[in-house]
Amino acid sequence: MRSIGILLITCLFFSFSQESTRLDIEITNIRSHKGIIRISVYTAPGQYPYHPAKTYEVKKDSVVNGVLHTSISDLVPGEYGLCFLDDENNSGQLDSNFIGIPQEGFGFANNPKPLLKRPDYQHVIFKLTPGINRIHLITRYKN
Repeated sequence: MRSIGILLITCLFFSFSQESTRLDIEITNIRSHKGIIRISVYTAPGQYPYHPAKTYEVKKDSVVNGVLHTSISDLVPGEYGLCFLDDENNSGQLDSNFIGIPQEGFGFANNPKPLLKRPDYQHVIFKLTPGINRIHLITRYKN
């Protein structure tokens, strides 16, 4: 019985002593309050871009002067890929015109500027460390 008590105290000690991990995200250049922001997080190159490990939906009601702040706190330290969609019509996908030009906003970790195709996975990865991490994302529109 005593060993169970010691085990519980040890587990509690380690759970409180581990530093939590949080990703604070600032997204700029959002052009409207319509729809939602969909943030996709990837843990491996094979997931990118269509099969994210996690997707987060963020309401745009807190957008001020084209800027949105949000946080993610359920990720563990490691390396991640990230992209996001300004899903203005809430369709769940990036809408494009008949020749494939995106009609909604999008962006990536590290803010690469894609010309004719999306950036490769290695250009959209970042390291998440224990504690508070901050990332700034720029929304890009082609129309």
